[in-house]
Amino acid sequence: MSTMNMTLVVARKELRNVIRNKGLLFGGLWMGGMFGILNVLLTGQVFSFNNSVFSVALLVGVIVGFMFSAQIFLREKRERIIETMLCAPISLKAIWFGKVLGATVPAYLFSLFSVTLALVVSDIAMHSPVLPSLAILTHILGVVPVFIASAISLIGFCQFLLGMRENRIIGYLIILVLLPFMYPSILSGLIQGNTNVVVSWPEVVVCLIVSMLLLSLTTYLSRHLSKEKIVTTLP
Repeated sequence: MSTMNMTLVVARKELRNVIRNKGLLFGGLWMGGMFGILNVLLTGQVFSFNNSVFSVALLVGVIVGFMFSAQIFLREKRERIIETMLCAPISLKAIWFGKVLGATVPAYLFSLFSVTLALVVSDIAMHSPVLPSLAILTHILGVVPVFIASAISLIGFCQFLLGMRENRIIGYLIILVLLPFMYPSILSGLIQGNTNVVVSWPEVVVCLIVSMLLLSLTTYLSRHLSKEKIVTTLP
């Protein structure tokens, strides 16, 4: 079986585990719904709407992805399920990419749910159609899934590599580091020197570059992972 096929097998397994966990699904729906509705409350004009959608798509995806990574990486490590997988005739590379894909897909779907809810409720509240700009639409469809995958891959790498005590805080630290790239006012201030601007192509491109670099870095670092290293960190 090729690495791609093995990766898809692992991804399907993780997707089934996520779907069966009603607590995770409820948490994702609550998170997506809450941010989607809050987005409407913060929207009074196209300026704030585009900026809010920019951050909501990333925040929901990354936070829900963090919740799923705890199920896919950390729980299996805590309960020593990963030990069985490591003994199976499947490469660590396939396990790694399969788990990242298995967490990224549902996290991105919840991100889309939140954005869609924000669009629908905004249309109702404003009594007129409200649509994101082309830059924001590109951001939602093209950049957000890569950004989510990069965050999950970094969290997953740390959860594989570190012991259980360190894993209690590492995910929160990673999210804190990524927060400046999820808030338009901070990102626009860093890029354009003005926090009071409509998020556009410069912010979208910077988010894409950061996510690609981060994904490339964790993919490279994952090559130095070994089954032996992971086993030595099991509780």
